[in-house]
Amino acid sequence: MKLFAMAWRNLRQRALSSTLTILGVLLGTALVTFLWLVASEAERKYVQSTSGFDVVVGPNGTSSLDLVLNAVYLAKPAQGVIEFRTYRELHQDDAKDRKTWGRYVRYAIPFAYGDSFHGFPVCATTDEFFLKWGNAPETVKEDRPPELRFATGGPFTFSHEDYLAEAEVQAARHRSGDTREQEVPPAWRKVVLGALAARQLGLGVGDSIAPAHGTGSSLHFHEEARSEVVGVLEELGSPLDRGIFVPVGLHYRLSDHAAIGKASVDVTADDVELSAVVVSCRPGIGFMQLRKAFMTRTDAIAAVPRIAVQELFQVVGNIAEALGAIAWIVLVVASLGVFLALYNTMVERERDIAILRSIGARRFQIFTITLAEAAWIGFVGAALGVLAAHACVYLFADGLAVSTGVPIRASAFAMREVWLVLGVTALASIAGLIPAWRASSTDVARLLSAN
Repeated sequence: MKLFAMAWRNLRQRALSSTLTILGVLLGTALVTFLWLVASEAERKYVQSTSGFDVVVGPNGTSSLDLVLNAVYLAKPAQGVIEFRTYRELHQDDAKDRKTWGRYVRYAIPFAYGDSFHGFPVCATTDEFFLKWGNAPETVKEDRPPELRFATGGPFTFSHEDYLAEAEVQAARHRSGDTREQEVPPAWRKVVLGALAARQLGLGVGDSIAPAHGTGSSLHFHEEARSEVVGVLEELGSPLDRGIFVPVGLHYRLSDHAAIGKASVDVTADDVELSAVVVSCRPGIGFMQLRKAFMTRTDAIAAVPRIAVQELFQVVGNIAEALGAIAWIVLVVASLGVFLALYNTMVERERDIAILRSIGARRFQIFTITLAEAAWIGFVGAALGVLAAHACVYLFADGLAVSTGVPIRASAFAMREVWLVLGVTALASIAGLIPAWRASSTDVARLLSAN
């Protein structure tokens, strides 16, 4: 232990050189750890966030992955629309009716997208999102969605029946050719915020927001629909924390929002358009039956989020491995830095080493002290690198949640990080072998006789 203490003292005497060498190891280790942490946590959270989203039905012509990124992760704009008839068909949830989807579908929740508020997506839906999706019965055991609890306030009121009535209103308006701006009922001007959206925007119950449409110079705030925040959800640890939820009826009443895209006046409520329908299936093979049925349809597609996410991470995993390889190269370069720093130090300290040898220090002791210096550099740099990576995740947690769509836990330490620290320590020790051998082979007689 005295030899290790002497090695540490030697490093402190060369504080600047030691600090710079440790910094190189720290940066390489931090990069490896950061990539591991973000990749593993993102994959875990992405898979976890599919709970409750058994099937997502969306517009034909878009990919399953795009649909899932839009409807589940709120990470992409809607790629098209489906018709109200599809939602009405899926909402027939009578399990005893063998002629409808009720035998497979537990409930179906509509969503319409297109607006935002300071970068956070506005999700138009019905109150069944809070009452059914976020309050699943005890019979739901597998892939159970997270319970939607309110930190403050409560949900807005806009039922399935209200949606049916509004679809009829929009169809009648389209048939009559009415293009006047529509009034938004005060009861519909209510908003529920996800936890991250509320925290980042600094909003709470009683505040108001106006949804916006477009981007950049074309951004337009719908002041006619300025709505009161009536509830803030507890943090879920999912993309829903970024959501701003409004009644779907409000979505159709906003200016520049066409409820029906057809030019024909011969339309019905079934022609009203929405972005997606989130479906919870009954136990068994319901989700596969639904997916299979929509494969042959031209009006919509059915995506299974869990399958789409697995396909996504097959691609992302390859990218993460490539970045990880670069990080390991950085570590190898840092180890070369350890070698050069120690080698140059041994050259400068040849006389000191010769004096130590002359007063009784053995070759093995000199070798061990030098090797211990390399090990100290590797261990301290690696340990600080792991801590630095977790500190970065902690400091930029909200930013990472906004950019990745899922929260990343800074406290998610893994056993492989311990092995990383030990591995980097071993790598630095290997880099110190040649300097240690040179130090232990110092020609004492030559150096002392020369002076």
